[in-house]
Amino acid sequence: MRWLGRGALVLALAVGALLWRTGGQYPPASVRLAEVRQPAPFAPPPDAPAQSPARRSVVVMVFDGFAPSMLDGVATPTLDRLRREGSWTYDMVPPFPSISLVGGFTLSTGCWPEHHGIISNRFFDPARGFYDHSRDADWGTGCEHLQQAAERQGVPTATLGWYGEVSATHGKQARDVEFAATWDQYPTDTSRAQEVVDLLARPAAQHPQLVLAYFRGPDGAAHFKGLGSSEVRAAVAESDRAVATVLAALERLGNAALIVTTDHGMLPTTDIVNVEYLLRRRHIAARLAATGTTAFIYLDDPSQRGAAIEALSKHDAFDLILPEAQPAWSHLGTGARVGDLIVSAKPPYAIEDRGQLPWFVRWIAWTGPEMLDARSSLHASHGYPPDTPGMHGVFYAWGDGVRRANHLARVDAIDLHPTVTRLLGIQPGQPVDGQPVESLFSDG
Repeated sequence: MRWLGRGALVLALAVGALLWRTGGQYPPASVRLAEVRQPAPFAPPPDAPAQSPARRSVVVMVFDGFAPSMLDGVATPTLDRLRREGSWTYDMVPPFPSISLVGGFTLSTGCWPEHHGIISNRFFDPARGFYDHSRDADWGTGCEHLQQAAERQGVPTATLGWYGEVSATHGKQARDVEFAATWDQYPTDTSRAQEVVDLLARPAAQHPQLVLAYFRGPDGAAHFKGLGSSEVRAAVAESDRAVATVLAALERLGNAALIVTTDHGMLPTTDIVNVEYLLRRRHIAARLAATGTTAFIYLDDPSQRGAAIEALSKHDAFDLILPEAQPAWSHLGTGARVGDLIVSAKPPYAIEDRGQLPWFVRWIAWTGPEMLDARSSLHASHGYPPDTPGMHGVFYAWGDGVRRANHLARVDAIDLHPTVTRLLGIQPGQPVDGQPVESLFSDG
């Protein structure tokens, strides 16, 4: 019997491999992060003024997946100091889906996803193909990033792992760019903080007046170890030390402001919904691009849309969203990237497509079950609608021009861009959906 069980497993794997090989087109798992490997040098905008108009230096630090609940039980003396000496909220509201690249591009452009074009970490575009975690500015559809708006107005800018910092067609989008083509190349938060300090330590005529830096933060630890894990506590403590390192450099520099925030919060998960199986068992052919808690469905045959709606509309684990009838908080638009249907999981469920699963279990997209137990690997996730409890993140602002000991009721991700440009004393990019957070400023 033991041999029979082992043989059945081998047979299932073999059948699954065959299904995988004959199951239609799907992007390879090797497509990761960015198409750009060696971006061309920065070319200053032709009409940029020679003299910077910036009234102060500004540093923005974005820590991935920093939920306020992660602060519980962890000593964070530097973040505590930012609360006493600056403006803060634990209601930094991400866009939908509350996924890293959507949040990051929204923070950087001040635009909703329907305008900047990045609707998830993974999606299909009929012209460009498959998007998978790319920071290439060429994927954008019409909004200026902070670095582009600043450099266009003559403000020297540095980006460290930032969103849209390179373009496959136009090269680097700032004077100083620390670009990583793969996730493994991203430094620790301690190392990234030192990169910021090294930039600020340059002679006055050479240091950037805007520094935009992405940090790993507690995101990975929360996903794979759990929100209450020692690894998350260690990551939060390292984030605090990284802020302390940069804060000390800004104090030495003077006439500077600091913003510390995140791209989304985090919630515990228990199961992964096998959306591809739900479609396939009803003989509905479709491509799926999913990560976190949101899936975009691209039907091979649009005439099957009614059948797909029927197949997916009666499940308690998720909501089915029609692109033409989105909730007010969605802001995804109705372009081709959105696809035919949107599936949004409810807590504590997550959604991943087969391209995100280990190769040896991808066959479950055809064979079932409907739910996969995630607790042995994926302990937490994000992507839920923006006002879902747990999806809000941290936000702190400190320094010149920032009101002290000031609790902010709420900061929306679209408002970061115009708030930063206001601190710099320049105009925001065009177009922009957000507004400066007026209650943050001390100098009008």
